[in-house]
Amino acid sequence: MNIFRRPLIIVLIMTSSIINSQDLTDNLKVWSGISLKYGISENLDVKFSQLFSHNVSPTAFSFAQSKLALSYKIKRRTYVETGYVSGLFNDSRSLRDQGVNTVMFNKLAIGRIYANFSFKHDIVKRLSLRHKPEIQYFFTSLEKYQVRAIYAARLSYNVRRSSLAPYLENQFFYYTGGDISSGIKRYRLKPGVNFKPFEDFPMGVSIYYIIQKEFGTDNLPENDYNVLGFNLSFTLK
Repeated sequence: MNIFRRPLIIVLIMTSSIINSQDLTDNLKVWSGISLKYGISENLDVKFSQLFSHNVSPTAFSFAQSKLALSYKIKRRTYVETGYVSGLFNDSRSLRDQGVNTVMFNKLAIGRIYANFSFKHDIVKRLSLRHKPEIQYFFTSLEKYQVRAIYAARLSYNVRRSSLAPYLENQFFYYTGGDISSGIKRYRLKPGVNFKPFEDFPMGVSIYYIIQKEFGTDNLPENDYNVLGFNLSFTLK
């Protein structure tokens, strides 16, 4: 039972950290997350993850995001996944003008569904490349998009005789369905490292940094910001 109690304690601690908030801004953010994976069968997993974003200066809550998904292993290193994501944002006239009126926990909620496919292959020994295209559909038509397509390419290296796996990921975002022209409008560079701190405990740690640049948004402001993030992941079965 201890394997269930520890993740639950962490979730409760992180949930209690939500404070008074302000709108999403262009300053440095800290993302803290936790993810749980439970094996339904040999090839099918159910996943839950929770992410919190805080602005660094001034210190304030930025947004929260919950994800529930099913992942199916087609074959070794090849997966498909689909799920639902709910984001909680600060109440603002801008979001309400875009038709966001659902309120949860005194925040405005924006929901979306998604599906992705991931495939990983070796380049040389211990150096691999993962391709991950994803499509997202938002239940609210926002100013910049209602549908986003994302392509992520992650280059990772497995350090010999260690759980350390540093990586470098590039992400490209395609917007469509909004008030602006369709096209590639966002780029993210994400260096990071994954590792397992305890050999006999099913927990993984990810530490990363994100540089986001948005462009070609016509008359709408571009949303550029940097993120320092960490995530704890647990496999329950």
